[in-house]
Amino acid sequence: MSEVLNEILNVQGLSVEYPGFTLGPCSFSMKRGEILAAAGESGSGKTTLARALSRLLEEDAAVAGEVVIAGSSLYEKKEEEVRRIRMELFSIVFQNSGEWLNPSMRLREQLRETLIKKYPAREHRERMKTLMEMVGLEETDLERYPDQLSGGMAQKFLLANAMALTPEMVILDEPTSSMDANSRKAFIDLIRRINREHGTAFLIITHDLRLARELSSRIMILYGGMVEEAGLTEKVLERPKHPYTQGLLRASMDLNLLKDIWGIRPAEEEGLGGCPFFGRCCQRLDICRTKRPSLTENGGGWQVACNRGGIVTLMEAQHIGKRYGKQDVLRDASLEIEHGEFISLVGKSGVGKTTLSRILGGYMDEFEGNVLYDGKTADYKQLHKSSHGVQMVFQDSNESVNPSMTVREAVSEPLFLFGQEGHSNSFLFKLEPGSDWEAVKDRIEQALRDVGLPSEAYFLNTRVKKLSGGQKQRICIARALTMEPALMIADEPTSMLDPSSKANVLRFLKGLQNSRGFSILMVTHDLTCAAKVSDRIYLLKNGRLQPFVPVADRIECSIYQMEEF
Repeated sequence: MSEVLNEILNVQGLSVEYPGFTLGPCSFSMKRGEILAAAGESGSGKTTLARALSRLLEEDAAVAGEVVIAGSSLYEKKEEEVRRIRMELFSIVFQNSGEWLNPSMRLREQLRETLIKKYPAREHRERMKTLMEMVGLEETDLERYPDQLSGGMAQKFLLANAMALTPEMVILDEPTSSMDANSRKAFIDLIRRINREHGTAFLIITHDLRLARELSSRIMILYGGMVEEAGLTEKVLERPKHPYTQGLLRASMDLNLLKDIWGIRPAEEEGLGGCPFFGRCCQRLDICRTKRPSLTENGGGWQVACNRGGIVTLMEAQHIGKRYGKQDVLRDASLEIEHGEFISLVGKSGVGKTTLSRILGGYMDEFEGNVLYDGKTADYKQLHKSSHGVQMVFQDSNESVNPSMTVREAVSEPLFLFGQEGHSNSFLFKLEPGSDWEAVKDRIEQALRDVGLPSEAYFLNTRVKKLSGGQKQRICIARALTMEPALMIADEPTSMLDPSSKANVLRFLKGLQNSRGFSILMVTHDLTCAAKVSDRIYLLKNGRLQPFVPVADRIECSIYQMEEF
């Protein structure tokens, strides 16, 4: 069978324009019998896409492009022809199922209105019985009125109505959004069975990534009216290539049973006709403000719409080795940290975690291997002294900051080293009020506010030695934040804290990373902490690094029992 004959849906250059919103242009296809998911946040354009594919848009919508369903070009046909094929070739089940049923008619009458389009009256009773059995409802339910149905029952009946004329494709708009867990599972099993037994293709419109994973073989991710990523569902949800998909996965409760969930950070600024995700993206470039990316092949049928080709690797450690005398502390250790990721490095005490973190942070020169930053050999002389570089928060805050400094001096020191290299520490604070000083002052105060410390003069003039241990730790993080790093390395930030303080610091660090958009490498011996906040975890064992995926029955194990893994 040729590729064209095997297609149930072919969309080319479809765009829909409303006042204040534009979908597309988008192009994609579906094979006969395939289940495809279109996923994204509310307002991403999913329902508009469903309506456009069904030719059920409001009158004020401007439509362009082509939609071909089972060989019929929808927008080249008259409305009467579209109505005829709408239930025979394809059908649609909208969200809020109750709104699409006539409250004054029994279900039998409503189903008959569909069947009469194709079948003689003598066949209606048997077909109604078959349809009700197909979706798991009783024949006696046909005598009910819509207000006598639960949300799950109404959704099942609408599916029965959609299947009444045996269409080749059904569009389901948020099919399980109002269902409880049992109804949801039953509905998923139903879709699988219909797909398997009847060969019906389904386009699932959903914000539920777990539903997409359970049902679909391929997925499209929509944002701001644009398809941002498309490919095999398992691959896209396992290791996304677009920052938006990455954010959706972090926000999915159903896919993060062990981890804390975090919404995608709010937009800092709007683009000017460029990438719709520009304001929320952690790896944006100036070009993204005005250049709208196109959906391009990324290998293996994977498509990504990103001016940088997808999520970029921020730091890559290649075959790192380190010896102390005759002891191999690190052997052929390699890892990657992507833009916007929270990575944890775990392992027992004394295994070499701090050694590796110091190498990656640029505080150890003699080692084997190479460290790349944005694809180039890491130049730490620049990365430590420039914005969007690398900053490290050391384990012992008492040794990291001069105790005789004031808070103002301690927090601004990195800025001073960047902007006033070669001058005495006091020079910065002799600056006359002006734009330079105001910029420094603003950064200091913002960093303090970000870490939950006062920014008033009394606190700025307090000596570091008078602060509590927790305040000193936050001062160290504030120092790093003043440089607006793209990567922060935090060495054992919770090792000496009680459970309550540990929870606060973890949420605080993750919250900062989420809102600021930088990457974090957290070094820790606490596996449970790492599992709560990390996108990925590396285990350092016997001098070697290996990816570590905690699972539910292992996560309660102590780090000291890692030999089992």
